[in-house]
Amino acid sequence: MKATFFMTYIMVDGWAGIANEILRVKPLVIYHLKNMFIVKTERDREKAMDPGSIGLAENLPSLQLYFLLGLVYAVVTPILLPFIIIFFAFAFLVYRHQIINVYNQEYESAAELFF
Repeated sequence: MKATFFMTYIMVDGWAGIANEILRVKPLVIYHLKNMFIVKTERDREKAMDPGSIGLAENLPSLQLYFLLGLVYAVVTPILLPFIIIFFAFAFLVYRHQIINVYNQEYESAAELFF
């Protein structure tokens, strides 16, 4: 009975969250609003287009929850495993694309400690 709840949870929250990450509707709307009202110079436009970072503090706990659900329910109800595997496959592809092509690749230390 609980497996159906978690399958639905993974499909609704997990798969929809991944789709939301690839579409990035909220930052797109915010960019256009800033572009209409705030942007006056080219420097303002670059600042409005800044995608920011990946937000690891918001994304990592949900990924850990899905991993934990996969571990626990692999033994109890193995029917949940395909949904978890599909989620992690989509998440890998989407976050790989977002990190490589969308988000800033700037880090604070820039590995200065080791050089």
